[in-house]
Amino acid sequence: MREGGFTVPKPLVRVGGMTLLERTLRALQANGVDEVALIARDSEVVEHAQGLDLPVSLRTVIKVTESSMHSLYELGIFLKGERFLLCTVDSIIQPDDFSAFARMFSSRSDLDVLLSYTDFVDDEKPLRIAVDEQPGTGGGPVNALGEAAADSPFVTVGLYGMSGNALDLLEQALARRMKKLRNYLAFVLTNRLPMAGCRLSKAIDVDRPSDVRAAETFLLEAGR
Repeated sequence: MREGGFTVPKPLVRVGGMTLLERTLRALQANGVDEVALIARDSEVVEHAQGLDLPVSLRTVIKVTESSMHSLYELGIFLKGERFLLCTVDSIIQPDDFSAFARMFSSRSDLDVLLSYTDFVDDEKPLRIAVDEQPGTGGGPVNALGEAAADSPFVTVGLYGMSGNALDLLEQALARRMKKLRNYLAFVLTNRLPMAGCRLSKAIDVDRPSDVRAAETFLLEAGR
């Protein structure tokens, strides 16, 4: 068995007839992304991405890392000094929500980090986020993350926007022996880099085989 009880690497799990990886890459391409840095544990994941023949340039790393924060560090060679979208393939997001997030990040050059969030909790270990929501904006400044936001109804989703300034703090986070992406994000917030949230209607995390049906139902309800 693979991660989460799947019989294939998680990026190759199919939801609605499409692999999680293909769904993510197509969402990025549909929102104007023409270059993707991909890190994967298995060479077959990279081969699958290359075989999709999408109009995006792929830069790839095959490596098993300790956490998603360490995976981001490995991709840093491609991302240094850039503003970029960061995605985990196991978050199923409505296309309209994905596009709204991409537009917000593109229009907010003042932000170093944009986090996606929702009030629909579908994660065993959600990262709570407190946001000062501004009416009519689709989100607002982030006030707290993790334990400091324990009373918030909102949780983060696996879609992020980041700048080179935020990436510069990653080496400091690793030097402090931080282990997880959530700890790094809290560290960025503590360093007072401009951070905001973009509210999504709903998202489904595909962590185990039983989540596939829930994700497919979600996509059908969304008319996709």
